[in-house]
Amino acid sequence: MILSQKLSKLTLSIAVATGALSVSPAMAAASDVHTKTQEISILGYDLSDRSDASDLLARIQSASKRVCKIYTNRETVRERSLREHCAEQATATAVQSLNSPILTAVWNETKSS
Repeated sequence: MILSQKLSKLTLSIAVATGALSVSPAMAAASDVHTKTQEISILGYDLSDRSDASDLLARIQSASKRVCKIYTNRETVRERSLREHCAEQATATAVQSLNSPILTAVWNETKSS
């Protein structure tokens, strides 16, 4: 999983194995892996403001779910678990990369509730 921040945008990038999500490209054959990305604008968010941090966290979580989405008619329990883990890891990486104590606190509160 790769995350980069360029000025006013955050980009989530996840390696996805055909048929199953993988947090690491090493977990799948190289020919079965492609990368999905989702950009999030962070322009206008004040990360020292709790309300802005909450709003941004919601956007990050939504983007993480989109990046980790499995497009099948029927999702197995294992695929659902992998998708949820993928989204959780993508969100955690994004929050950590922004290095905002308020955003981190809001993220930790959502995990414990």
